[in-house]
Amino acid sequence: MTKNVLAQYDDLIREMKEVEQRIQNVKAEIRKIEAEGEVTDMVAGGYGGIQHFTIRGFPVPEYTRKKAMLRHREIVLNGLKNEVEATINDVQVFINGIEDSHIRRIVSMRYIDGMTWRQIAARIGGGNSEDAVRKTVERFLRQEN
Repeated sequence: MTKNVLAQYDDLIREMKEVEQRIQNVKAEIRKIEAEGEVTDMVAGGYGGIQHFTIRGFPVPEYTRKKAMLRHREIVLNGLKNEVEATINDVQVFINGIEDSHIRRIVSMRYIDGMTWRQIAARIGGGNSEDAVRKTVERFLRQEN
């Protein structure tokens, strides 16, 4: 397993959260359209554009577009969830297979918990600096490839 695969896991989680937020935003827009119901607009036309007409109705095109967008984003989210689950399994198997407990802890904190190198160094303790824990993982991952 490479560093890229481990980093990909973190990116997948972040992407999934972003898509979930976009879904919530579209749902809020749909609820707003439904709550407002009828919309009103003024248009000019007739006799060279000097007449004004009031048009009222439900914004069907916008509503339909938002509903389609919602369905599409939910499909994307389901695909991401499947990809995340598969990646989680791969990452967990890889991490659990690391024999050195020190390295296993650092890799878990970095790639599963999403901690910074500084946070990891503080948690590991023992005078480890952020550069020390980062280099430990980088050396380990180079050996694995």
